[in-house]
Amino acid sequence: MPEGRISIGPLIQVGFIVHDCEAYSHRWTTLFELPPARVVEWPLREGMTAVLRGLPIDLRMKIAFIEMPNAQLEFIQPLEPNNIYAEFLEQHGEGIHHVLFDVPDPEAAAARMGVDVLQSGDTVKPGGRWYFLDTLAMFGFPLELRRRAPDS
Repeated sequence: MPEGRISIGPLIQVGFIVHDCEAYSHRWTTLFELPPARVVEWPLREGMTAVLRGLPIDLRMKIAFIEMPNAQLEFIQPLEPNNIYAEFLEQHGEGIHHVLFDVPDPEAAAARMGVDVLQSGDTVKPGGRWYFLDTLAMFGFPLELRRRAPDS
């Protein structure tokens, strides 16, 4: 591999920011042959943490997931204004927000790319963490990188 390139896994997820995750995901499952969405409220367990631009936040959102053979569709409905999802919805309205890939060390990847971490948080499985990178100028959207939990 050429020097400086970052190893990433396959595409894991395409994320959308929406006003109503259940209605938006229902449009997808009505139009396309997809399984029903699984809807959850975040945080999913006690002790989950999130950070926005270096400061801790209480992240609350409702999320609908549709599992596809090769990737997941994620529909995020922010329930509070203090996060990048609510910012996106206010500035751009509903739409595609991010793509997610797994990497061994998201913070090292961000440093190699020369970008900041906008927001990060714990994964559902303890020990993992997701990171949204400030890649708007680079890619036109925030790139999400995830460090999987040890037993995932």
